Amino acid sequence: MKGFTALLLLTVFSAFLSEAEANPFVYNYDRLRIGGIIFTVLLVIGAMFVLFYDKCGKKKNDDETSQI
Repeated sequence: MKGFTALLLLTVFSAFLSEAEANPFVYNYDRLRIGGIIFTVLLVIGAMFVLFYDKCGKKKNDDETSQI
């Protein structure tokens, strides 16, 4: 019973001390916003690369294809 009481007191004491620590669910919104903008820019550049990949490449010449 003494061990349980000591553990309970230690838990309550640590709970009072932990309130002074920073809340882990508080976000740095400036950093989050900049990260979102960078992610969006990379996504748009990747989408444009996929869409225009064939159009920017070397065009095939129809005369070189074999005709049956």
